[in-house]
Amino acid sequence: MTYRDLKLKIKEEQKTLAQDIRNGKVGRKPSKRNDENYEDWDSLEWNQYEYRHTHIAYCEFFNNTPYELIENFTYDSPDRNRIDNLKNEWDGELDEALRNCA
Repeated sequence: MTYRDLKLKIKEEQKTLAQDIRNGKVGRKPSKRNDENYEDWDSLEWNQYEYRHTHIAYCEFFNNTPYELIENFTYDSPDRNRIDNLKNEWDGELDEALRNCA
């Protein structure tokens, strides 16, 4: 997988997560909950957690953005292990692509 392909793949995953989060937020009110948004509502917290950590890892990995510029203020700090695992996983996918090209 090339650098650009990996970047586009992660962006698509982020768009899907964002859509799931929006759909899940609609289902927070029991009167609005239905078969279409129940699963997204049920996994809303996990999707938010995953989106946040993927976003931070994406900015640090591809743009070399320092964490202080990504999030200015939060009550809880992100899970650095999750962010490092994502970056290592993406780095491994790039290495695999380079080996396949050689």
